[in-house]
Amino acid sequence: MAVEDVPDWRDPRSSLPVAGVALGLVAIGFAVHASPGARDDLLSLVHGVPILFAVLIAVPVLLAIAARPQVGVLTIAALVPFNGLLIIAPAKPPFAEGWKEALAIYTLGWAILSRVGKPKIRRRLPVYVGPLLCYLAVGVISAIVVGGIQGFEGVKVGFFWVLIGLAAWITPFDARDRDRLVTILMLDAFITSVYGLAQQKLGAGRLVSLGYSYDSNIRFTSSFLRSFSSFPNPFNFAFFLAIVLLIAVPICLDDVKRPRNVAFLAVTPLILVALFFTFVRGAWMALGVGLLYLAVRRYRVLLLPVPIALLVLAFLPGTFSSASLQGQSFNERQVGWSQNLGKVVSAPLGNGIGTTGASAEKAVQVERKTTAVVYQPDNQYFKVLYELGVLGLWFFVLMFVMMLFTTRRAERLVGRNDRALALGVTANVIGAMVASFVATWMEIFPNDLFLWLLLSVIVTATHESS
Repeated sequence: MAVEDVPDWRDPRSSLPVAGVALGLVAIGFAVHASPGARDDLLSLVHGVPILFAVLIAVPVLLAIAARPQVGVLTIAALVPFNGLLIIAPAKPPFAEGWKEALAIYTLGWAILSRVGKPKIRRRLPVYVGPLLCYLAVGVISAIVVGGIQGFEGVKVGFFWVLIGLAAWITPFDARDRDRLVTILMLDAFITSVYGLAQQKLGAGRLVSLGYSYDSNIRFTSSFLRSFSSFPNPFNFAFFLAIVLLIAVPICLDDVKRPRNVAFLAVTPLILVALFFTFVRGAWMALGVGLLYLAVRRYRVLLLPVPIALLVLAFLPGTFSSASLQGQSFNERQVGWSQNLGKVVSAPLGNGIGTTGASAEKAVQVERKTTAVVYQPDNQYFKVLYELGVLGLWFFVLMFVMMLFTTRRAERLVGRNDRALALGVTANVIGAMVASFVATWMEIFPNDLFLWLLLSVIVTATHESS
């Protein structure tokens, strides 16, 4: 062997295979931890044809991610809308629930490794990073004080998907990646909408026989079943559709001759009907505010459906209109806020991260406390104030404001082909800010995943065009 053929272990790039194996083990370990009971049943992985089939599919995907981490980000974006199907999956590995977190860690790891030995890319950090880091610091300190599963789950639910934004920042999307992301979102919205409307036909009884459960998945408004599609519940489904519509509609209006865009505009009424049958008014609000922003900024044609929507609402049968406009849920939220206001006043530094909402539910699930009662604030701002106090709320609100500043700036700096995408991201940020008054928006997966991903995608696009 020639001297030049001997690997130089002082070169960091020569250790990439070892690092990749270690990264895979870390990802598997996180997946095991993320799924209750997985550690007890890990050996069952060696059994079952479906698991072997999944592995055979996963191997080439993992290799493609190692070669190009952007593939991992796109894969996660494509698959997370169908994560709720695991509820009715006939055969699945014991830590299947942790697949998305494991894949995110694996993707981020390869994104970091892909930069080893390459020139540093000097990019200006977006202004929302400062408040985000301060907000994260407050959350971590609170988690340390709280300790245990509650602290861990509070940080994980609140901040984990920042990692996907970090991966997209380290290995930026090019124009083709951004176009593929939009296509993925359009296709996922259509597929999930079809399934959501099919649930109206199937009915609650048939859905129970498939493996879904009442209250957790199957919910009603008045006598109407609320569609939840391939998501765990109607809230996840509704907010996902609102995100996609705000991204896809301006892109379609910018190029109405492209077949993909024409096809999406053609199925938009179907998606809107699916969104209606979720009966999630927070998502309707986010979509309405976002579309209003798009109409004022550039797309006046979006104002035309407003009188039509009002007429449809006016002539809806009484049962539909009462179900969609009833104020009982809002009254219940107000009662919850007033009942817990004393705890907020008595703890200005917060009652501890993971005390309420999805993070508290996850902690209860991991600790298997079946009788525990979890408070659902249904208001992201009140939740942050309750858990992290005045300081946490200040950094959270400042973070949102700086996100809006960042996306508005991106609208001016991106290339012409990305301007509609930038407008859609801004509309989503505005929709999130408004919907957070009536929902714990950042805890409704995959809202946070797509928020961090879209922010990184559009910010890196500004550097590409400069």
